[in-house]
Amino acid sequence: MPMPTEEPIVSLRSYHGEMPKPIYSMTASERKAYYEAAAIKTREYLFSIGQSLVYRKNGQMIAESADGSIEVLS
Repeated sequence: MPMPTEEPIVSLRSYHGEMPKPIYSMTASERKAYYEAAAIKTREYLFSIGQSLVYRKNGQMIAESADGSIEVLS
């Protein structure tokens, strides 16, 4: 049976992180900036695939949608 010549649909690179350097060698301000950027990327990605951002705030579960609507889940 011949081997397929097509490239995989999802490249392995998409599973690797994008850290500029290891977290243990970052300064406190670099870690803070990294975590803030990661939160923004996560939010943008979820909204781009039609998912809500779900998080806990003041003891309640909140679902935030791309259109800006916020729903209290519990």
